[in-house]
Amino acid sequence: MARYMDETLVIEEKAEPSTESHPVESNSSFTNQTDLKVFNALREHQPATRMELCDKTGIARTTIYDALTRLMVMRVVTKYSPPVTKKGRPKVFYRTISE
Repeated sequence: MARYMDETLVIEEKAEPSTESHPVESNSSFTNQTDLKVFNALREHQPATRMELCDKTGIARTTIYDALTRLMVMRVVTKYSPPVTKKGRPKVFYRTISE
């Protein structure tokens, strides 16, 4: 369905129910082997930071970041930061989402 709002075309799409299985149930849903390797490392060593995942898998930091982003889009991984008690940038931890 399309409609105009403030002279801008807005296209509304209805979400259809997904028939795909959850990646935890079927490894074929992962887009590549890197995602699968990062997901399995995270399941074994969670919660973990990006650097901890780099150490565990031997994958480059930027590749880990891209894989985690894809896994979060697939809704199998989430990130969080514990409450900050001191100055500086808070650590960001990743963990798998259990169903």
